[in-house]
Amino acid sequence: MDTQDAMRVANRYAGQVAKAETLQGRARACRDAADRYRSDARVNQESTANHLTAARTIRDASVAAEHTRAAREAEAEAAREILAARYYEVQAEEYEAQALGTGTTLTRKEPSMGDGAIPTTAASASLAGPDSPTTSGVGDVLGYADGETCHGTDQVAAAAGPASVLALMDYGDGNNRWDGGQYIAVATSPGRWDPVTSNEHVASDGYAAPSIYQPPHLSAAEAETAARHLDELAERAEAGYQPPKPTKWSRAAQRLEHLLAGDADLATEKVRIVDDELPVTVKDLLALLRDKQPTTAEATRRHVAATAIDQAGGDTGALWMDLVDHDGTTRVVVTGVEGTEDPDDDYWQPYTAQHTPAQARELAAKLRTFATGARQTARSAIYLGDGADVAHLDWSTPTFDGGRTLKLSDGQDAVHLDLSPTQLRELCEALTATITTDDFADTPNAYWPWENDHRYIDWSDFEYERGFHLEIGDGTTTAAVTLTTTQLRAWRDRLAADTDPGVRHES
Repeated sequence: MDTQDAMRVANRYAGQVAKAETLQGRARACRDAADRYRSDARVNQESTANHLTAARTIRDASVAAEHTRAAREAEAEAAREILAARYYEVQAEEYEAQALGTGTTLTRKEPSMGDGAIPTTAASASLAGPDSPTTSGVGDVLGYADGETCHGTDQVAAAAGPASVLALMDYGDGNNRWDGGQYIAVATSPGRWDPVTSNEHVASDGYAAPSIYQPPHLSAAEAETAARHLDELAERAEAGYQPPKPTKWSRAAQRLEHLLAGDADLATEKVRIVDDELPVTVKDLLALLRDKQPTTAEATRRHVAATAIDQAGGDTGALWMDLVDHDGTTRVVVTGVEGTEDPDDDYWQPYTAQHTPAQARELAAKLRTFATGARQTARSAIYLGDGADVAHLDWSTPTFDGGRTLKLSDGQDAVHLDLSPTQLRELCEALTATITTDDFADTPNAYWPWENDHRYIDWSDFEYERGFHLEIGDGTTTAAVTLTTTQLRAWRDRLAADTDPGVRHES
């Protein structure tokens, strides 16, 4: 056997080992989930027995009835949890059988995923394999990339709770309802979350009953901000910072602060109990709660709101990060909530991933990788609808001098202008002047690539309800479309990234 043959055999065996390790990791995660459900089922079975005992011994009929009802509910929940455990045990056996089918023998490793992280391969999985980079430059660890909406997935293990899952999502240029865009979804689902369908599979009644989970979708810049927060929190944890243990007073104060952050006018309203109004405002109540347990520790809670997708007309959300004490060990907690939900609400507790400092740094690094992938995924074109003859703005074709051919099609007529690298930078600067001005009417909002020429790029006609009327002419033909402010900014950002990737523009 020559060297090349040996290398091919070695590479093939390495691929089989990697596949077997992935399958065994998934099997271990399923086993962990099954163990957790069985443990919860035992707790509910004990609760059932306690409630039944109380129902038999308490003489008050109404109280006994409450215990009887609670016993039935606990018994039903235990039955559902047992069925869920069986489901995950079957899944684990399937993964283990697949791992054995690779023909490799591996030593047992510690679980590489947090509780509840049960990745499965989607039907639309990338044929390149989970660790192969997609066109966006990120891998597809969970196998959901379809080359259209989802361009890559990854996850970071958790010391407790679910893993933090990343998905690179591309919604193009939207439609008549919203402006689309490229985002990094950060999910902390306790079940299996499909980024393409948004379905969240939670075991119930013996099968995976899907619900909808819309985790925060961060822009590239927002993902980088979250990465900085994670690095800062990891550094504090590594330096020995011990967060104070939460009490009912601090929790109540934190919940109240969250409400005030979303509605500042609430601070001056009087506190009400049913129909009675107390002589204190919400702000007074917050001060009382803080006085009950004053703290000198610097606040560690951080959050990044999904503002970009909200401005584009999509569903908002927020990624919350903090430091907590877990049995004397400081951990970085991450929670991906929908909308403006409070991460301290009981509903979101199962969605809280507890990361070690090293895991938090790993998540920060992967967020930066996905942010780069989001920028690369943004196409060198803006399509204003769907269909073959849709109006669009395209600058993907390079010219002989290193510039680009700018094409504007309104669905009927099309205009082409060849712009040099210098002219592209000047166009970006003119667009930036428009985007950063306080009043669009005070800006020239046009660009003439050549002096004393009939060729022009004009977006000076602006209406707040409609947007910018963009018109490009080459001296013979003109084409015109309407761009929203968000689409004009996207054009500037993508054009700048394609022609001068080292330059960052303010928005």
